[in-house]
Amino acid sequence: MTSPKTPQQLADAIETVVASYLDEVRRTVQLAVERSLSGTAATTRPGKSRVARSTQQLATKTRRSAGALDELCDKLYQCVCARPGESTAMFADELGCTVRDLQRPMAKLKAQGRIRCAGQRNLMRYFPAVTRAAKSVG
Repeated sequence: MTSPKTPQQLADAIETVVASYLDEVRRTVQLAVERSLSGTAATTRPGKSRVARSTQQLATKTRRSAGALDELCDKLYQCVCARPGESTAMFADELGCTVRDLQRPMAKLKAQGRIRCAGQRNLMRYFPAVTRAAKSVG
């Protein structure tokens, strides 16, 4: 395509591009509406949808027992004491599980006051909580 020489040619070229874009959007929307109304799960993207993945994960995952959760909490607490200032990802590697598997035990340890955290989101670091001895009255 050659560059437009006059303002009118430029305006015509812009209108042509916008019109072709709107046609493509209309086609895409029409296909999406037809797919949703027909009830088929055909998607244009490769892989599984988020809903399909979550239902599959729920079907294959079982809940941990209270004993297993407590055991993982103890192992995690030992890791935090051995390596203070590390991230959840490092503890997950050390324990041979995923970061997602450590979310509940980590929250439980924080609620119990056994560990403390510093930082935000992906930069969160974990430390053993410092307990202070009670003052003796005397």
